[in-house]
Amino acid sequence: MRSNWQYAVMAFVMSVTLWYMVTGRERVEVVGEVRLEFKGIPQNLVVREGLVNKVSVRVRGPKGLVRVMTSRDMSYAIDLSSLKRGTNIVPLTAEKLPEARAFEVVEITPSRLTLEVDAIVEKDVAVAVDINGTLPVDVRIDKTEVTPARVHLRGPESLVARIDRVNVVVAAPGPEQAGTMEVQATPTLPEATESIPPTVSVRMDTALRMKETTLKREVAVQSPRGLRARVSPRTVTLLLEMPASVAADAEALRAIRVYAEVPEGAAPGQEKLPVRVDLPDRVRLKDIAPDTVNVTFHK
Repeated sequence: MRSNWQYAVMAFVMSVTLWYMVTGRERVEVVGEVRLEFKGIPQNLVVREGLVNKVSVRVRGPKGLVRVMTSRDMSYAIDLSSLKRGTNIVPLTAEKLPEARAFEVVEITPSRLTLEVDAIVEKDVAVAVDINGTLPVDVRIDKTEVTPARVHLRGPESLVARIDRVNVVVAAPGPEQAGTMEVQATPTLPEATESIPPTVSVRMDTALRMKETTLKREVAVQSPRGLRARVSPRTVTLLLEMPASVAADAEALRAIRVYAEVPEGAAPGQEKLPVRVDLPDRVRLKDIAPDTVNVTFHK
């Protein structure tokens, strides 16, 4: 007579076997994703539209097998060697799915790819500089030079055929950048189009936009203690060179100070003194008339 534990073991084995047979044969339907891999695209063609990375696949089959299928990273290889210029329809069939015979493919979404294919062409075009931002009123660009002046384009014919030149974007220089500046810039191109070389060198010669301005100012004198001062002439004429923004700034112009410096120990009488001028930044004195004044000190 067999012991109870032997019957228990046999019962367990039978139950596991029965469970496996039932669950293994149970048919289920699931949806999974299959990665697409493309090969064989002719070198003289480019696919502009219609390529996708993956498709959705609905399959039906034994539960165990379907679970294995959905847990794997599956790929679908598509041969595009027969592509032609224009619209190409590529059907996605169940036969090409990996392990397709092991289960029933109910649906592939999308069921076909609509590919827009164009020829690849090449040509040389000029490079133009596009200034990004507002050029300060005080800055002028005297010269712009691009090296190389032309680039070689390669891309879809429908795009490249319409391009007569390509632009490179350069930030507008500020007043502190007056002089020569050189930057590397990338041409702005349509998608799937490339340029050789991929970047160009842009050199700009800039300068401050200066303006000559004439002002009349009274000459200030700090009288020594106990004395009064009389200035002749009382006003002088200044010829100034300054940036255009400063010339339009009334507050900056009012800050220009003209004075005669009184020597120590000044006594009653008359002295001929040089005229001094305090100027804001970026303002240059070109001429002053007269450059001396007569100052009479009296009690």
